[in-house]
Amino acid sequence: GLGHLDVLAVAPDFCAWWLLRSRPAEEPNVKGTAPQMHRDNLQKTLYVALSAVDEQIRAVNLGGLSVPVEVYDVRPPPEAGAGERWRHPGRAGAKELHILREVMQADEVAHVIHATGGAAFHPEAEGSKNPVQTPTVILKAQGRWSEDPATTELRGLVTHVVEERIVPYLQAAFGDPSLSAAEVLLRRYKPSERLFHPLHFDHHAAATCVVDLTPLPQSGLFLQPGPSAASRFMAPLRNPGDAAVHTWDVFHGVTLSAGHERVSLIIWAKPQGNAESGEVSWYNSLGAAGDVDAAYRLGMQSEAKQEVEHAIQWFSIAAAGGHWMAMSRLGRLQTMQGASAEGLAWSERAANCGWADAQVDVGDAKQKAGDHAAALAFYQSAAAQYHPGGLHRLGIALLRGFGTPVDVVAAQSALESSAHLGWADAQFALAQNFATDESVKRGWLTAATQQGHPAAANSLAIDASRQGQYAEARRLFLIAAEKGHLKAMVNLGTLLQQGVGGPADPTAAEGWLMRAQQLGGLPSC
Repeated sequence: GLGHLDVLAVAPDFCAWWLLRSRPAEEPNVKGTAPQMHRDNLQKTLYVALSAVDEQIRAVNLGGLSVPVEVYDVRPPPEAGAGERWRHPGRAGAKELHILREVMQADEVAHVIHATGGAAFHPEAEGSKNPVQTPTVILKAQGRWSEDPATTELRGLVTHVVEERIVPYLQAAFGDPSLSAAEVLLRRYKPSERLFHPLHFDHHAAATCVVDLTPLPQSGLFLQPGPSAASRFMAPLRNPGDAAVHTWDVFHGVTLSAGHERVSLIIWAKPQGNAESGEVSWYNSLGAAGDVDAAYRLGMQSEAKQEVEHAIQWFSIAAAGGHWMAMSRLGRLQTMQGASAEGLAWSERAANCGWADAQVDVGDAKQKAGDHAAALAFYQSAAAQYHPGGLHRLGIALLRGFGTPVDVVAAQSALESSAHLGWADAQFALAQNFATDESVKRGWLTAATQQGHPAAANSLAIDASRQGQYAEARRLFLIAAEKGHLKAMVNLGTLLQQGVGGPADPTAAEGWLMRAQQLGGLPSC
């Protein structure tokens, strides 16, 4: 689908309206002068003008530890069309990034890192809110600390940090004494496994704290307040034990430098009742009061439930507030409902704000209408933000000469960039058009198949059949057939009918062959 978000591109600068500012904490604090090293590092990492740095960095007492705190304004920029109601929602701590310096001390971090060496990291369970299945150690879930003996050492090392430092800070900073640590986990990114986590919101939590245990410059957590990649900046986490804190309305992701193995302690907080039930009830009252971010979230929730009319209503509220993501979703839904002119208008509005998802959607609409030059322009804009869908479309346009002279070298480059970002269509296109080595071709087809790409699965199934691996062929044809691939339905039905690669199943065979015939994959008798 087109819901993939762009990743990896980090802006070389960012607008002056992201100013570092300090404010008195809810608890008594001790003022301290920011050292020169801090200002130099901040200037280097975030490219902030020195005048934007407050000389006084506040420190708060958290569990007996004096912790310096910096607060960054990450509101969406008004020049991108964000309305004041969206930029100033009136919620405590909304659209802010809080940096807690060394909320975990160096020796505490070292003990945790040592303990992770013997810990069993597991892929997140099916149904996890995280679309990127990174290895984790779950320490607390639904408000209850784990009783798994395998996590005893790690729990003992982090419990006091979470309960005596992080949670009190969240309660005070965001004005909600009922906040508690609903989920606590250690997450590991290995360069050999994953180099990025796409942009997303932590909509399943009221507040998030990420303690970076292994930070590196220009690698790790990044934020994108505006609609385009030009607004991105790296969170200024420079010391092991520095933490980034934000509420559910902050758009963020992870990108890693080559060779960076990142380990972080993550705390997702909710009001106590929600922590135990797993619910996110705060959106309902906020949405009813016209909160733009909450309306967008409720629209996404309704869309997931296939409640299209409710989704359109919520997205309309958010879009009216200048929310470009809501405009994009609204445009798609209206187009699906047959209101193509209204849908395209909303998509174009979001695209003109710089939102890459919408640029791809508008490009697709122009391509369908035969306006290849206009489509190419939108694809180029999305590709410039490293949007994998935009890169894929641009690669295909360059390969086929849609709106531009054929440029095979540039096409391959764009497709490879998209494929490395995990875009299955690009992985399949590379396998079909550019992979001269069979092992490389198989690698791209396998990567696409693992994401459920039907044509890739069908290609692998045909290869398996030719090699006499009929059981594997049946498995792969089933993956493709379940995704609607007509030839796979016919091939699967034939294998089931003849009992090749496994027991014969005449009933299942007839079902797949009839379905293929109904969809035009077989001639009628």
